[in-house]
Amino acid sequence: MTTRRTGPARRRGAARAIVTALLCVLAALPARSGAAPEAAASVPDTARDLYVGTFNIYGNVGHRGDAGDWIRDEADAIRDVTLGDVDRWLFIGLQEVCKTQGERFARELGLRSAFVDTGTHCADGQPYGNTILFHSAATILPPALLPNPDGRSGERGIICAVVRPAGLPDLAGPPVTACSTHLTVGGGKDGERRAQTEFIHDEWKPDGIHRLGAAGPVVLAGDLNAPPDAPELDVLYSGNGKEASGLREPGPSYLRPTYDDGRKIDYLFTWGQGASGRWHCTGTRRTVNSDHSFYYSVLSTGTG
Repeated sequence: MTTRRTGPARRRGAARAIVTALLCVLAALPARSGAAPEAAASVPDTARDLYVGTFNIYGNVGHRGDAGDWIRDEADAIRDVTLGDVDRWLFIGLQEVCKTQGERFARELGLRSAFVDTGTHCADGQPYGNTILFHSAATILPPALLPNPDGRSGERGIICAVVRPAGLPDLAGPPVTACSTHLTVGGGKDGERRAQTEFIHDEWKPDGIHRLGAAGPVVLAGDLNAPPDAPELDVLYSGNGKEASGLREPGPSYLRPTYDDGRKIDYLFTWGQGASGRWHCTGTRRTVNSDHSFYYSVLSTGTG
């Protein structure tokens, strides 16, 4: 049974998110503001240092498709992470989404959205899948269903878009391909999850020609239903792959658990051509509205 936070516990979680945001803002103060010289030397460029988030919203099992005011409350909390500045978000990936829930998140945050329908239905009959939220996109890639070798447990999918920062559509450098996905759940499903991560990283060619990452950096947001040391995540940690929490953790306890039972199963990965960025200001925010935390970080990158 999932343990829910209420009242003071929720307020403490919101306060931690605000403190993290303040620390990130203070780190970005220019030298003339009184910041120490060593801090000024690594001042984030707000045009290049953008927030990315991932959130399994528990939209069907937890909310039965309801797109009510709990979404407004979650959108308010997301704005708090960047002290009200929604333009600081490059994109947010949502999982376990009933279609109208993703659309309401987009409206509340003043963003656009794209959705992958995995062929499963929510309790109220809506399409079910994953969503990405973004300011603008040069292209929304054709979504895909992930490998499902045994044909059980329902289909899983991935949705990606080539995104641009708010108000900066013409930055030099290759744009970022932003993706949201949700891998198969289950203790005996490690082989299936491995097939899914290998498909995403090495096999899928959404344009029919190029693998993800061949033309520029990819940022994958998702509930991968596996801890960091699971073999099915090998391919995502390989090469120039980087995860927002840093080095691969060997087991509990985790620096930033993202699930109610103390596991880390939600991730922000980047890889691909030009993916030389750095993650910092990584954090989680607990909520009473999901059994997952909202997981976020700042990606410093030289790309648009």
